Amino acid sequence: MPLVPHPRTPSQTLSRLMVRAPMLRVAAALSVGIAAAGCLPSVGMVPLWVLLVVSVVWLVLSAFVKARWLARTFPVALWTFVIGLGFLLATHHRIDTSYGLPAGGWGSKPGEQVLFQVRLDDTPRRAPKTYKVPARVEHIWHHDTWLPARCPILLYIHTDSLSASLRYADRLTVQARPQLPDCGRNPHQFNYRRHLLHKGIAWQAYVAQGKWQLQPRSVTPQPSLRAWAKQLQLWLVHRLQATTLSPQHKGMAAALLLGWRDDLDDLTLLHFRQAGIIHLLCVSGLHVGLVAWMAGLLFFPWGRLRWQRVVRGSVQLAAIWGFAFITGLAPSTLRAAVMFTLLVVGGIVQRRPVVVNNLATSAVLLLLLDPNLLFDVGFQFSYTAVLGILSWHPAGWNVVSPSVEKWWYRPAQALYDSVAITFAAQLFIAPLQLYYFHSFSSWFFIANLLIVPFAGLLLATVLAVVALPLASSVGQGCVWLLSHELTAVDGVARWVAGLPGATFSNLYCDGLLLLLLFAALLLFTLFLHSRVRWSLPASSAALLLAAVYLTAVNWRAVHQHEVVIYDAGKRMAVECFDGRHSYLICDREVALNPSLVRYEREGSLLHHRTRFTTVLPADTLFDDGRCQLAGGILCFGNESVDLNALWPHKRGSGTAAKP
Repeated sequence: MPLVPHPRTPSQTLSRLMVRAPMLRVAAALSVGIAAAGCLPSVGMVPLWVLLVVSVVWLVLSAFVKARWLARTFPVALWTFVIGLGFLLATHHRIDTSYGLPAGGWGSKPGEQVLFQVRLDDTPRRAPKTYKVPARVEHIWHHDTWLPARCPILLYIHTDSLSASLRYADRLTVQARPQLPDCGRNPHQFNYRRHLLHKGIAWQAYVAQGKWQLQPRSVTPQPSLRAWAKQLQLWLVHRLQATTLSPQHKGMAAALLLGWRDDLDDLTLLHFRQAGIIHLLCVSGLHVGLVAWMAGLLFFPWGRLRWQRVVRGSVQLAAIWGFAFITGLAPSTLRAAVMFTLLVVGGIVQRRPVVVNNLATSAVLLLLLDPNLLFDVGFQFSYTAVLGILSWHPAGWNVVSPSVEKWWYRPAQALYDSVAITFAAQLFIAPLQLYYFHSFSSWFFIANLLIVPFAGLLLATVLAVVALPLASSVGQGCVWLLSHELTAVDGVARWVAGLPGATFSNLYCDGLLLLLLFAALLLFTLFLHSRVRWSLPASSAALLLAAVYLTAVNWRAVHQHEVVIYDAGKRMAVECFDGRHSYLICDREVALNPSLVRYEREGSLLHHRTRFTTVLPADTLFDDGRCQLAGGILCFGNESVDLNALWPHKRGSGTAAKP
């Protein structure tokens, strides 16, 4: 009978992990400092520098002075230094992206149009009525002279034939009215201004037709590496458009290979989102990992000798960065490329690399370059998914692997690997999906199991289509094969999306519930790795606390009685919440199409756990014993609201009050 090793204690498991992966400690401390800078009000730079200097002196003394009590404080000094560094970097980056205008600001009165020169920071992407593109203001016309500036801005350029020809690095002279993005003036509304600031954008402006002029491209500087990458991406998009694929398949192929989603129709996006495979159409870690894996397959017998690992790793690195280049060096692809580069380099240097340490090193490097990446949803999803795979897949296989290797062991292991990787990644990102999107795809397991194992073949076929001559028989054969592959993928997505209960939407998840769900996952991961007896009941207790908290939220929603006055611009919108039922009092235009105020309402509807809504035009007569409306006077409970007085002169308070 084989001996069963004694389970390690939690402290031994954590100590062993920190010894093998020291950068994990640095990444955690740096993240704490950046998150603290995002949550706490800004502090002065001098106290931060003093804190850093003190912590550095503390580190030096604890490392070189032979004093036992001082040596024991080395971890505390290290944590203090890294947390302070993260706080300092995040604060400095926030100040740098929020300002950058010359003295006097935009140099005009509020609400007036300004003349300024910008440089486009990306290829303009098509929106319903405009072209959306981030840019950087370089000069502002102020007092009959051009003043230098470095202010980031998001432009919405009116759609026409001229704006369709714009590309990355173009310089424009623009006359527009810069405005601060919406900061969420209604209760529980999405803060778009904070979202853009985390992306390094401080202002936005709508550019009307005829209000911009393209500067001659001959006088612009020589194209940079990113400009060449953007040009190659557009060339490949046009090459896919020249194939005989259907318009739907052309959009799917461009999104799968190049991250170009402008040609995707809304119905395809909806089906992929409901099936839980939308990540296939967003170039990120999955695609970069598939490219590295396919490049490694060319040298699959190699790996025992050092020079073999060097050759295989070099080919993988070339494939990773070549793929990043054809996607236009998009930020999401660059993050994944840096992450997998360090993983491949670790495999070259070490025969058995500590993958968690290499993963943490890539996170530290990216956060040092841009601290706001910590708040980026794509960054959080990518690293959480990889961490889930590394945490669950090896441990889960040790639990269920057979003791004797049979003839069926290899196929069974390959099938299990696909299932385990899909399940681990989706399970770890599920709390984030609930927190950010308040939805969950219940049949994601089926869709990912049917499609993800063949994603490498699909990606290789798209690469072959853009690489081979379209007129050749081989090229036409690849187009034919790609058409059938995309048809199968789209068929699976439609089938899974059509299953009963394919998507659960409007699911409640706040910060506390997110922490409880992650605590349950981490405690169960601890049980898989160390077999600590109390970790499994503790994980169950965390889930029980989450269920109790959600029950309390629902109980509060059932007994609520609240009025919300929305700031919806020129539109009237007042909502009365009576338990899980609400009354929307609005003007006739909104009554015919309530989606006109969906952006203002969706946060409140989710917070109040509303199940159904009664829409009432403000000029109608209504009385059901709870809500009365007559002559523009609203009576809800013991409170009365004169809508005639509130609109239009007192419109837009955006406040919530309990009658």
